[in-house]
Amino acid sequence: MSLKKITSLTMLLSMLAMTFTGILLFITPPGRVANWSNWEILGLTKDLIANFHTTFMVLFIVATILHIFYNIKPMLSYMKNSLREFVFFTKEMIVSLIVFVLFICGTAFGFFPFSTFLDFGDKVKNSWEKQAGTAPYAHAELSSLKSFTKKIGFDLEESKIILQKNNIIFEEENSLSQIAKQNDTSPSFIYELLKKNLKNSNQTIPLTGLGKKSIEEVASTLNISVDEFILKLKELGIEAKKDDKFKNIAEQYDMSVMDILTKLGYQKE
Repeated sequence: MSLKKITSLTMLLSMLAMTFTGILLFITPPGRVANWSNWEILGLTKDLIANFHTTFMVLFIVATILHIFYNIKPMLSYMKNSLREFVFFTKEMIVSLIVFVLFICGTAFGFFPFSTFLDFGDKVKNSWEKQAGTAPYAHAELSSLKSFTKKIGFDLEESKIILQKNNIIFEEENSLSQIAKQNDTSPSFIYELLKKNLKNSNQTIPLTGLGKKSIEEVASTLNISVDEFILKLKELGIEAKKDDKFKNIAEQYDMSVMDILTKLGYQKE
């Protein structure tokens, strides 16, 4: 067997695996949505995809180092001029450095088309939220049933009766995530079940993860029209359009997202 061939093939396979998991991570929902809804794609959870991406990255790095070791002579030849003299800044190296710096600057400063590509990724990620729903507060799936019902204004005893009637196995000290896993469902399902069956409950509007959303998407989350939301912002002296990112608008006025929401009368749990 040739270790050199094994190295090249390992490098190729790990690169394909990283590309595949990288694409999946690009379109996966934010963690708050994935954890809340037990999101999966092709039978893979977001955490598992991220773990695969990390381990294959390590394999790719090791294979790349070995590949460089086995191909050091031809690679050094790329840095020689017509007189066979070693020159680091060859034309090819300069072009490669320009492309490298362009990607760094384009990503860091949001130049076109990098910003368009990244915005597209954000839209895809946020689109999952409409299907899966959002937790009423950050990391709600980690709260015990007792704590969860208290925070969102649900009666604990009524909640327990509803869960029992629907054959949901639980302990009030267990987290929603543990209860969901035990019943082969999601924290989101349990929340929707309780919300549907409980009357006169004070439901909490989810205020997490609004920064990356557009003004139109934030308005939808707050259950008001985009025109009404824009008008409310204008009353605070904030000019915004429906396609603007909420976080960007807040930063323009030297405020945080929660500063604006608090001024509008919304309170974070």
